[in-house]
Amino acid sequence: MALIRNLFWFAIFLASTFAFTVLFEYGPTDFVQNSKKELEVLKQMAGVKPERRKDDSDKLTPPLH
Repeated sequence: MALIRNLFWFAIFLASTFAFTVLFEYGPTDFVQNSKKELEVLKQMAGVKPERRKDDSDKLTPPLH
């Protein structure tokens, strides 16, 4: 039971730290968009590659015979 409680408090600590960072960096206006920006920054710091959009140039062309 103590492990669950500690994990809960650690999750609360991470969420409030993230919210404080977003508010400190960008201010209180447009919190949702700014939190998305900060999440992208965290992903870049962690080394997660951003999702790549596929377009028509990603399609394979038939071989020329």
